[in-house]
Amino acid sequence: MSTIGKDVARGCGRAVIVRLLAIAIGLPLGCTLVFTILWLVNTLYGRVSPGLLIGGGVVLGLLPFGGGAAVLGLVVYRRKQKLDAIFCPLGLQGQTYLSFFRQYHGMVNGRQVAVYLARGPRMEIEVSTALQTRLGVTGPHGDTRFLAGLVNKSPLPVADPSLTVFPHDEAWARALFDDPEAVEIFRRLTTLESIFTRQQVIVRPGTFQLLLSGSTQWLGFDPDPALMQRWVHDLLRLVQIAERLPAPTTKAELSSLEQRAYRVRQANPYLALWFGLGLLGFFAVVAVAAAILVMVLSNLS
Repeated sequence: MSTIGKDVARGCGRAVIVRLLAIAIGLPLGCTLVFTILWLVNTLYGRVSPGLLIGGGVVLGLLPFGGGAAVLGLVVYRRKQKLDAIFCPLGLQGQTYLSFFRQYHGMVNGRQVAVYLARGPRMEIEVSTALQTRLGVTGPHGDTRFLAGLVNKSPLPVADPSLTVFPHDEAWARALFDDPEAVEIFRRLTTLESIFTRQQVIVRPGTFQLLLSGSTQWLGFDPDPALMQRWVHDLLRLVQIAERLPAPTTKAELSSLEQRAYRVRQANPYLALWFGLGLLGFFAVVAVAAAILVMVLSNLS
């Protein structure tokens, strides 16, 4: 299976397993537990008042949600501690991203640096540049060449066979890959030596980006601090080398899709939290329904 296929299968597999377990086991078990407790209380202590029964049902219904929220909060906090220890010493400031993940921003060596970690895991390390061009560099993945072939794109021949290069401006890219230090940095940035299963250097107008995706770990997130800090410094050095060259003669612009994606990044980082509150309301409604069912059955008996 291709690396893309493996990454998708692994990432989707984790998400599907967690959701199926939550729906197939958690929801029926929680409903049964709430109903059983309310039925026993109502039977052993006589007919409890409707208000007390409904209130007890809500409390019992929210207990599993509270436990799950506590576990999720612990996971998010531990991940925050790990990432803060990596990126804050570089001068970056961390904040929440997509409710449960992290983003970092700041100036390093006079350049704007940003880091985003999202579900997948998917990490993007970005360094600003004045260059307005495009370039994609990755390892010798067969699926990359296959997908490029579908749109009639051929990689640029370079001396290092471990690198697959797709440039927007071939002359500028050749000049960049004539620099031995740049080639060595590209090799380091695309070599798989961490928990990630795919590493690519992507140049867009105004940005050099190291895109890391997939994971060798089914659960957990255990990054190498020294390696991640080295990636930031390597990317900074690569931008310096690239900007010393004559500017690309063929300029590129951000697409409307890329501009939209940038705006989405700047949106409310707590959107997923609203979904969690909606889920909280759902559990409360289920608990109230269980309490009403207990009262109805008690009256029938």
